[in-house]
Amino acid sequence: MVRFSATATILALAMTVAAVPAPMPALPDPAGEQNVGNGNNGQFIGGQCLSSNDCALGTACCATFGSIGLCSGLGAQFQAGKTGCGFGDGSSATPAIPDDTSSDNNGSGSGSGSNTGTVTVSPGSAGSQNVGLGNGSQFITGQCLSDADCASGCCATGGACAAAAVVNSPQDARECGFIGTLARA
Repeated sequence: MVRFSATATILALAMTVAAVPAPMPALPDPAGEQNVGNGNNGQFIGGQCLSSNDCALGTACCATFGSIGLCSGLGAQFQAGKTGCGFGDGSSATPAIPDDTSSDNNGSGSGSGSNTGTVTVSPGSAGSQNVGLGNGSQFITGQCLSDADCASGCCATGGACAAAAVVNSPQDARECGFIGTLARA
């Protein structure tokens, strides 16, 4: 009888485990909901998007994740259940990475070619509290004044944290090591 009870218990546990539904996939970070669908390239990696125009320009694309789009760092668009760039873009092509060195030196920190400039930060923008702290607390695509601001260790040309592997790729004209001065909007 004891043997029968142990077998029945194991069988009952096995059936219970098989009936447990799979966990829900991670939902996009709601912190950037104001950046969804406005096409201003302000959405950070992990935030929801309706097209690549929502995601940080040159460092991210809108990757398909189930039935939604998630901003994904270039090179990571097939990781963690994502099926590639192109959600809402009308194609599956990864957006081109802009050549920031071809713009004139307008002092804005974007496209100066010298890897220095002024970073204008709006106090209400996502990650604005991390700009200039130098403690590695800024997320990829967030504004930065130096490599020390970025969790990735790379403040790219134009003053945005980026993945060093992307910046160091032959397709990307930017460089890590941007040094900026802070201006508040």
